[in-house]
Amino acid sequence: MPGLHSGYPMMSDSERLARLEGAYEHLATKADLKDLELRLTSDLRSLETRLTVRLMLVVSLATGVVVAVDRLWS
Repeated sequence: MPGLHSGYPMMSDSERLARLEGAYEHLATKADLKDLELRLTSDLRSLETRLTVRLMLVVSLATGVVVAVDRLWS
């Protein structure tokens, strides 16, 4: 078929370049990735702290329950 190459219409160099440049708008830059890394690191640190506090509370509560049950049955 004239005017078609691999199923796509023939484009000039400038049209191909414009199409390629438009395709890269959704990609992240190195700065975007570094910002994401910093935010995720901060979020993970915060989550780790919250989970540690909750675990300590659960262990304390469980210890209290065991002590209370031991005193009631002794």
